[in-house]
Amino acid sequence: MKIKRFWKDNCSIFMTYMAALLLMVFVSVLHPGYASLNNLRILSITASILGITVIGQMIVVLTGGMDLSVPWMFTIAAFLTADLTGGDNGKLIFAVPVVLGAGLLMGTFNGIGVSYVGIAPVIMTMASNIIFQGLLVGLTGGTPGGSAPKALKAFVGGSIGGFSPLFLAWIVFSVLFFILIAKSPYGRKLYAIGNSNTVALFSGINVKLVRVSAYSLCGMMAALAGILFSGRISQLYLGMGDPYQMQSVSAVAIGGVSLLGGSGSYIGAVGGVLVLVVLEGLLAAFGIAQSIQKIVYGVVLFLAVLLSSRRKAGR
Repeated sequence: MKIKRFWKDNCSIFMTYMAALLLMVFVSVLHPGYASLNNLRILSITASILGITVIGQMIVVLTGGMDLSVPWMFTIAAFLTADLTGGDNGKLIFAVPVVLGAGLLMGTFNGIGVSYVGIAPVIMTMASNIIFQGLLVGLTGGTPGGSAPKALKAFVGGSIGGFSPLFLAWIVFSVLFFILIAKSPYGRKLYAIGNSNTVALFSGINVKLVRVSAYSLCGMMAALAGILFSGRISQLYLGMGDPYQMQSVSAVAIGGVSLLGGSGSYIGAVGGVLVLVVLEGLLAAFGIAQSIQKIVYGVVLFLAVLLSSRRKAGR
């Protein structure tokens, strides 16, 4: 009975990792160099940045919400990092807390709109995404940005025992986040709110405050991902966070986290990250146009949401 229950609870997670593995094998057969150590290190950097973004998105999704303003919180953070440091390594220690604070404030803005004003999460975060976009474009004049300090680039693109320091940091983040969500009172509050606002309220949970904190953390994680992404590219550009809007939601859904809130595990979401990263490699291997790739991502998201809704209805 215990084995059957364990399988029932974790079947979607196993299937997600199996899909990632099969996709990896398939791409490696088509392009043997895809599984080289150097390429795997590059893929790990891509997965790490997406995985950090997914941490924030998952916190919001567990409450039954969704944050569509991730792209421009991400982009603003990258531009702020370059602007505040001016490429100077020594200024990073001051710039990073400021940028994370900016992400926290942007996320709090979303949370207040959703929790206290009563605006639907999709509408609120979509509107704030447009506001953040207009703010950055207005301040920069639509021109490309600068670049991150060399120390940040070394952290993202360097190597420790064949692994990127960023990838090792993501592993640590993942463990800490898993403990926060699965073992802490805060994590239980997130799940409770996602399952039922009313029950959570009568259980003594400050639903509005916890929901605001979820959006605040999402903003901070989007900002952290933006900081790290700025260390990956030679020059910043507007719209660089756009792919992370649907990718962060898709990874959560593919990993078995219910988009209706109240259930799911970050272990599954990590599997969703791996599926998307390898799927991107598969589409690139076939030379598929960007427009077709977006259609594929849309279909994958649709199927993941459909399965998520059915699992929720079954429970």
